[in-house]
Amino acid sequence: MQIPLEIIIKLGVVLLLAIISYLNNMIDQMGTLAAIFIGFSVILGGGWSWFITLLIFFVVSTQFTKFKYNYKKEIGCAEGNGGRRGWKNIIANGGVAAIAAFMEGIPIGNEFERVIYAIAFIGAISTATADTLATEIGLISKSSPRLITNLKKKVTPGISGGVTLLGIFASISGALIIGFAAALLNVANVPMIKIIAISIISGFIGSIIDSILGATIQELYKCSICGVITENYQHHNTKAIHIKGFHLINNHVINFIATSAGALIAISLFFIFNA
Repeated sequence: MQIPLEIIIKLGVVLLLAIISYLNNMIDQMGTLAAIFIGFSVILGGGWSWFITLLIFFVVSTQFTKFKYNYKKEIGCAEGNGGRRGWKNIIANGGVAAIAAFMEGIPIGNEFERVIYAIAFIGAISTATADTLATEIGLISKSSPRLITNLKKKVTPGISGGVTLLGIFASISGALIIGFAAALLNVANVPMIKIIAISIISGFIGSIIDSILGATIQELYKCSICGVITENYQHHNTKAIHIKGFHLINNHVINFIATSAGALIAISLFFIFNA
């Protein structure tokens, strides 16, 4: 059976961009494989407009991860592996979007159902962008982050659940970027103002849900050597002391839950706006 030329071109574009990302230290080896899987799923199921929207998220998030990286490293909050994203991070942030694209690509259902999948995609990507920018830009805030479940309490920068005004502004900005991109690219056959509103609201609320879950159920540890609070179960190559949260509920799990919530919120908003 001959593979259609369009599929070959799409796969070639995804492979090329994944290799470029790897060579530019945006993703590691396993992250490259995950990026190919997510990217090809989105471009095959949703098409070019969906893929470009996903690409915008990836470029924006990786660039802000690298932004003032040395400073973030000095305060112990920089993304590990030199800022390169691994497969867990890519699946956590792009998995829900890939599922929506897969459903979009199934040649059954009516036009209304296809719009729902597109809206879910926008909500998931908007949440991922909003949360990433809230974290990466919030880390350079001059004011101390405060725990989202108790705003009177200051927390160490980089601890899940910590929020700053700068981070909140960055979160809204990230959701706005995806909203404009999705509207201009006509990801969903919905009026521009509605797409932008859905993206901003779902992305922002999704990132807030991420912070709340990070402050409540995400696992947190204390290093038995230096006493630093960390999200990693090991520190200084030594097993850290578990102090709160549920085992295995790490940042990647929280991200996947948050993007799922963002997708559901976006769908709910779509129904509300069209009631």
